Amino acid sequence: MSCRVFIADDVEPLRVLWAQLLVEHGDIEVVGDAGDGEAAIEGVKATRPDVLVLDLSMPRVDGLEVIRALREEVPETSIVVASGFSSERLAPLALELGASAYFEKGSPVERLRYAVLGACRRSSPAAVSS
Repeated sequence: MSCRVFIADDVEPLRVLWAQLLVEHGDIEVVGDAGDGEAAIEGVKATRPDVLVLDLSMPRVDGLEVIRALREEVPETSIVVASGFSSERLAPLALELGASAYFEKGSPVERLRYAVLGACRRSSPAAVSS
């Protein structure tokens, strides 16, 4: 069974790239994406993914507000923050609000994949085969 992932970032080419890189090994399925925070909340509520990959700098509703809303409305979905902001600056706050992991954009993309798989295992231990 694959890990179901929703991607939310305001840069469409980045969403497409991440989706391609995440699914290439077959154990991750991208079930949707959104370009703003409001659409991310609605998309996650509709698809109920195992993991949300979330940018913090989003139009309409910022990523921190998305985390707050989804911890209330869809607590079973793990959240991996993928942000251009330094992890020293915002990671503690994102994790305190309920994110499972923090990925700095510009880091090797394989780290994002590992963060997603780790978050998926925490949300549903049987969902990803080793």
